Amino acid sequence: MKPEYNNNKLIIPQPDCKCGYHIMPETNIYIGDGIISNAPAYIKEHINGQKCMLITDENLFNLFGTEIVGILSKEFDLTVCILPSKGELKPDTNALGYILMEADLNTDFLIAFGSGTVNDLTRFAAANMKIPFTSIGTAASMDGYLSVISPMLKGNLKINKPAGYPKVGIYDLNIIKTAPSEMVFAGFGDVIGKYIAKADWIMGSIIIDEPICPYCIDLVDSALEMCIVNLEEIKDRTAKGIKSLLEALLLTGLAMLVNTNSRPAASNEHNMGHYWEMMKLTEGKPHPSHGEAVGIATLYCLGLYEKLFAIQSFDIKEENLPWDAYDLNKREKVILEKYGAEVGRSIIDDNPTEPILREERIRRVNTFISALPKIKSSLSFLPTRKDVEAYYNVLNAPLTALEIGIEKSLLKDALMYAKDYRDRYTVFKTAEELGLLEEIVNSLV
Repeated sequence: MKPEYNNNKLIIPQPDCKCGYHIMPETNIYIGDGIISNAPAYIKEHINGQKCMLITDENLFNLFGTEIVGILSKEFDLTVCILPSKGELKPDTNALGYILMEADLNTDFLIAFGSGTVNDLTRFAAANMKIPFTSIGTAASMDGYLSVISPMLKGNLKINKPAGYPKVGIYDLNIIKTAPSEMVFAGFGDVIGKYIAKADWIMGSIIIDEPICPYCIDLVDSALEMCIVNLEEIKDRTAKGIKSLLEALLLTGLAMLVNTNSRPAASNEHNMGHYWEMMKLTEGKPHPSHGEAVGIATLYCLGLYEKLFAIQSFDIKEENLPWDAYDLNKREKVILEKYGAEVGRSIIDDNPTEPILREERIRRVNTFISALPKIKSSLSFLPTRKDVEAYYNVLNAPLTALEIGIEKSLLKDALMYAKDYRDRYTVFKTAEELGLLEEIVNSLV
């Protein structure tokens, strides 16, 4: 599924499946060199109104503010919201409140100028203001440009809030390629994480009869292929490499948008990244970027798949299964201990279907064992951990959790308990249901 364009406008590929689960969004994506000067024309073609607010952060405004404001103010009644931050900008209630305080009640639309956090804040603000927004991206660092979800911080709890997608997305490669090199690995790591998301989704379709969309799977496959094929170009940060990485991120974002949730692009590798971020915030310590965390978590998730699939036979006796993990009171105690009282209580309340019932657990275990040949065949696309480590070596990227500031104890806790962050199916839940999770995790850390 190679991206095609008409005058720098991405032609969104039409679905060739009848799963019945997806929608086609009304979003308009422009990618090219030097196209920022065309931003007013792109916006006017798809959004009505003159009064708008540009939302960005201090660093980006210092780099590009004069140029961007000059271009936009010629055509629009523009106000500028520069989000204050001491160090890292956080998608929290302080930043969101600042946007809403700066916005005029008569604002017609918002413009996000930034990458992850700026876009998450802008989409959530626009959704609550019930107005459209435009995304002007500044880095190929994450897959959330087209997302309908805003990951927000409520205290130290990372929560996914429903929001809206950009009516217009503008991605000037001359701006994108100036992003720091660590943001390139963040973007690459975010795409590589789709191997786990895809594998868990397919396993979910077999184990719990979860609906799956072939069109979204095709989008994810195309994104992964683009990154692997253009790995050297991405390493050298050539125009072709950065464009390929950006296209891959946008395709996976499109898969989430079409599927109306993050299932095609996020599973336990993302849960682990969120867990590390929340725990580091609780400690008041720096945390790795989202894409960097996802990229590293993917290595450990691949390791778990490899070790689970390497088991030659499963002699599972019902009485030997770890039923304690499914005792409601014991489960709550563990989650409160591992996530902290505030975050843990929110996770328990947000996942009322957990823990699953005894009968369902036995059914899942039996289904996994009987369907194992089919599962292995369906997941034969998975690379080995060593394959992905080789990709990271090309990019001079980290290979271990410790290299991104995640100590062994926090790594183990993420491998054991990040699966509880949401009720979405993951292979980690099957490993726990089989009574094998802790043994495999100990071998990985």
